[in-house]
Amino acid sequence: MTPRRVVVALREAPAPDMIERAVASAVGVLPSQVIIESTCDECARPHGKPRVLFPRAHDGSEIVVSKSSAAGWVVAAVSTDARGGDLGVDIESTVQMSRARVDEAAFSDAERDLIDDEDAASRASLRTRLWSRKEAYLKATGRGLRLDLTTVDLASGVAPDAVIVEVPLADPTLVLTVVMLGPDPVVVELLDQP
Repeated sequence: MTPRRVVVALREAPAPDMIERAVASAVGVLPSQVIIESTCDECARPHGKPRVLFPRAHDGSEIVVSKSSAAGWVVAAVSTDARGGDLGVDIESTVQMSRARVDEAAFSDAERDLIDDEDAASRASLRTRLWSRKEAYLKATGRGLRLDLTTVDLASGVAPDAVIVEVPLADPTLVLTVVMLGPDPVVVELLDQP
């Protein structure tokens, strides 16, 4: 089976129209023609999962998108070949995550065991990778942070209903994860590299 393609754009600086630019580049329209809607399913406020209302992919299917930011970096992921799956992306900084005290509230028992088993030098990197996996997965599912995070266990790097891709970056203090729902393989194309 041909892998689903996800294009990831990464920028250092605020980029309020980054999703629009990434979608426009993927399908050959102007950024001003792209219509993004992000109404929350729970409260109807404009902070929900972004959805592309226009344009559609070349085959008529929905274009799926996700966005994240950390440590001055902004990332947008776009797929015109989702095959019914949805998309989540997350970028995290090991420096910022090393200061966060989220283990008890954010990680499952298995994830905390993995973190505890690491030596001190590797612990921040693993914690950041686990958090990035989880946040990208929750964005893909559309559930965000509205549930008990300890019930989502991605310690193995595998989700039963998704493909998780950790994207290597030149900057070792940054972790970038892409999650696509559905079982079909995924290939990630990174447009910019820090």
